Amino acid sequence: MKVFRFVAREWKSALLIVLFLIAQAACELSLPGYMSRMVDVGIQQGGVDSAVAQRLGDQGHADILRLLGEQDKALFEAAYEQADGAWQLRLTDRDELKRLDEALQLPMAVLFMMEQQGGPAALAALRSGIVPGEQAISMAQGELDKQGVQTESLLRQAAAQYVRQEYERVGLDAYNIQQIYLWRTGLIMLGITLLMGLSAVMGSYFGSRASARIGRDLRSQVFHKVIGFSKAEIDRFSTASLITRSSNDIRQIEQTSTMTLRMFLYAPIMGIVGIVRVAGLQSGLSWIVVLSVAAASALVGVLAGRAVPKFKIVQKLVDRQNLVTREVLTGLPVIRAFTRERHEEARFEKANLDVIDVTRYISRMFMTLMPSLFLVMNITMLLIVWFGAKGIDLGRLQVGSMMAMISYTMYIIMAFMMLSMGSIMIPRANASAERVLEVLGTRTDIEDPAQEAPLPAQWQGEVAFDDVGFRYPGAQGDVLQDITFTARPGQMTAIIGGTGSGKSTLLNLIPRMYDVTAGRITIDGVDIRQMTLHRLRGLIGYVPQQGVLFSGSIASNIKYGDAGMPDADMEHAAAIAQAGGFIAEKEGGYQSAVSRGGTNVSGGQRQRLSIARAIAAKPRVLLFDDSFSALDYRTDLMLRQALRREMGHTTVLIVAQRIATVMKADKIIVLEQGRIVGEGRHEQLLETCQSYRDIAQSQLSEEELKGGVA
Repeated sequence: MKVFRFVAREWKSALLIVLFLIAQAACELSLPGYMSRMVDVGIQQGGVDSAVAQRLGDQGHADILRLLGEQDKALFEAAYEQADGAWQLRLTDRDELKRLDEALQLPMAVLFMMEQQGGPAALAALRSGIVPGEQAISMAQGELDKQGVQTESLLRQAAAQYVRQEYERVGLDAYNIQQIYLWRTGLIMLGITLLMGLSAVMGSYFGSRASARIGRDLRSQVFHKVIGFSKAEIDRFSTASLITRSSNDIRQIEQTSTMTLRMFLYAPIMGIVGIVRVAGLQSGLSWIVVLSVAAASALVGVLAGRAVPKFKIVQKLVDRQNLVTREVLTGLPVIRAFTRERHEEARFEKANLDVIDVTRYISRMFMTLMPSLFLVMNITMLLIVWFGAKGIDLGRLQVGSMMAMISYTMYIIMAFMMLSMGSIMIPRANASAERVLEVLGTRTDIEDPAQEAPLPAQWQGEVAFDDVGFRYPGAQGDVLQDITFTARPGQMTAIIGGTGSGKSTLLNLIPRMYDVTAGRITIDGVDIRQMTLHRLRGLIGYVPQQGVLFSGSIASNIKYGDAGMPDADMEHAAAIAQAGGFIAEKEGGYQSAVSRGGTNVSGGQRQRLSIARAIAAKPRVLLFDDSFSALDYRTDLMLRQALRREMGHTTVLIVAQRIATVMKADKIIVLEQGRIVGEGRHEQLLETCQSYRDIAQSQLSEEELKGGVA
């Protein structure tokens, strides 16, 4: 039912589609009836569809009167009037015409059989009164009962043949009557077919449009949901899985929605109405349809029970395949450097084969199902033809009725086949729907407060950590403990420490990539958890370790935070980031193209453009997460000097590995195993903090440590 939850959103389109499907089904199911009448009436009965003749000769009129009862005789005499040497039908009331048709079938059939079997002598005996009319009727009924024949279809055909003979006796063209009936019926069938085609086209159009909207809305919802995920949720699902869920899984839902809006609404209509029509034929062959549906149900049940559990496995294996593909493509330089191509090819081959094996198993189920269902259908057709032919031979069934029976049975079985295909496909879409709903139902750890705290009239940008602790979700130990310090506007606060000491984690807590698990972080005295994410991140300029650029131009990347930014502000930010020089050297300048991920610029240029983007937003707090690592020492120095000179009222926090980057900072925080082990200026820490001294001595000479650089 998870798939139908998505389809229900398009209930207006579904209602419209149902109307078109009903029209299509009504048209399609009416065609076998017209085909049956074309064969039975148009061909076998010569176009005569009723025992009520439009014209009768005097002798025929008199013969019929001899065979009718008193009540039927009065109706018959009132229905005709003599004109132009014949008896012309004048009765127009439909109910009276139907009664007259039922009353005339047996007498006309008796007259036709007497003429065919007994010839003129038999008719002469009837007309002379030697054989009374009641006796002739009784003898005919006894003969029919003796043969075990159901009289309705046989009597109707015999009566129609008698009417046709009467038409010839009174001078009417029987061939023309037959042709008119065949052409009229054929044109009606052609019109119904055109209407059916139009209904099918409109139903398909609205169904495709509705399913496309379902896919569009789902992709939009998943995208907006993922955009709001914290790093914890991203890590929980993995990037590869989120890509699969927003593409492959939603595509499965979209395709199944199309099938649901078409087949799953159309098949029941065709099946139910087809069963009603088969029962209405009273052919005695309904047991064949029951048997075939039971056989098909058992077949689908067995195969679905084996295939359905595999669908969830397939989606997980596709996740794995995407993960391996993504790792290989992003890590290609490393793979080549270590000549591990064969190993990665084997790893991808295994992930690929795992998907193929399960998919092949499911495909085998489908390959077995469809021929088996067609076998059931063909056996059903064979049984209908076999037993229908016997019914025709005994006079219990007409040829056209048998043909209609075959058509209706095909509709029933085809409807069941469509439902069977859906019963196999929907579980796969249901597995995809569960995965999509899992994303949509995930509550992010990072949310806006129910009510925002009172905010200062003017932001200064002072960042304070108050006894902050942090532990990753599911981890057993804290990454950060007892972190307390203040970063003030106009000052550069640097954070340094060994690998894994928690530097980047600490910086990521400020824009709430994660939330603290103990203590609090404030900006100008306001707890960042009591601010909306939009307001908080609007105060912050963030430069990650890896410079990230988007496809477009250099200008669009620098103006990423404000597309309407004046060019002067953009160029000023680029100058501070030491990017103006290489931008000017490019042929297109600021309009030079940037490829996806910034692969057409060097690492240092990519980093400087990322820094320019953060500066251009004019934040109150600037965060640099080891963002100078790709810069040479000279560019690093010039950039820090420009920051101090141009961003004098901004709070700057820098995470760095190089002592040369941090030694001129106003405050240096030294981290070791998630704790602050030193705080102060460069000169103070050299004397008071052994960890800082060890890092410094590993990078610089004694002369440099005393202030000879930076």
